[in-house]
Amino acid sequence: MLGLGVALALASAVAWGAGDFMAGLAARRIPALGVTVGAQAAGLLLLLGAAVVLQPPAPAASALLLAAVAGLFGGLGLAALYAGLAIGNMGLVSAISGVGSVLIPLAVGAFLQGVVVAPVQLLGVACAVAAAVAGSAALTRGVNARSLILAAVAALGFGGWFVFVDLAARDERLWALIASRAAATALIGGMALIRSEHRGLRSRAGLILAAGAADVTANGLTVISFASIPVSVAAALSGMYPLATMLLARGVLGERLPRIALLAVGLAVAGIVLISIGG
Repeated sequence: MLGLGVALALASAVAWGAGDFMAGLAARRIPALGVTVGAQAAGLLLLLGAAVVLQPPAPAASALLLAAVAGLFGGLGLAALYAGLAIGNMGLVSAISGVGSVLIPLAVGAFLQGVVVAPVQLLGVACAVAAAVAGSAALTRGVNARSLILAAVAALGFGGWFVFVDLAARDERLWALIASRAAATALIGGMALIRSEHRGLRSRAGLILAAGAADVTANGLTVISFASIPVSVAAALSGMYPLATMLLARGVLGERLPRIALLAVGLAVAGIVLISIGG
C-alpha cells in the first residue's frame, strides 16, 4: 500500500504539471482569463458529477463561505499563473508560484495559530528565499520580469487558497472544493466578460478542458494517496509538479532555462518538499 500511495502522489504531480503546461500553452493563443474560467468550469462540472455519484452530506453554511473565499484567492492565483506561463519560462513560473502553496500556510500557522515550525521546515523556508533570490538574478539572463511578478501574485493566491480551503474542508472536503471552484469560476468569468477576454475559447477548447480535468484529477489522486501514506509525504511528492511542467516545456516547446533559473527551480521544489515533509 505504501508503494501505491507514493505512485498516486507522483501521478498527481504529473497531472498538475501537465495541467499547468496545457493551460499555459492555451494562454499563449487566447487571453489568460478566458483560459482560467474555462479550466475552472470544466473542473467544476467534474466535481459536481462526483457529488451526484458520492452524495456527500450537506455542508454547513460557514464552511461554504470559507470555501468561497478560498476560491477567490485560488481563481486570481490561477489567472496570474496562466498569464505568467504564457509569457515566461514555464518551469520557473510554475516553481515560484508553487512556493506560496506551502510557505504562506506555514507562516499563518506559525504567527496566528502558534504552530511550531520544525527545523526541516526552516530549511525549506531558506530554500524558498534562495529560490526567490536566484529567480531575481535570472532577470539579467533574459528571464521575463513580468512573468516573475505574476508568479509571485499566483503564489499569494495559492497560499490564501490553501489557508481558507483547509478551514472549510474540515467537515466535508468535496463540497469545499465545489464551493471554492464555483466562486473562482464566477469571479474570473465575470472579469473575463467585462474585459471581453472570453472570446476564442472554442479554438483552444481541447487544451482548456484537458487542463481542467488534469487539475481535478491531481486533487483526487492526492486525496486518495492519503489513505496509504502520511499527508506530509503526499504533499511533498505532489509538490514536485513544477518539474513536470518544466520537462514538458522543454520537450514540446524547446524551452531552455539559464543555469541560475534552473537553480531557482531546484531550490523552489526543494523548499516545497522540505516544508511539506516537516508538516
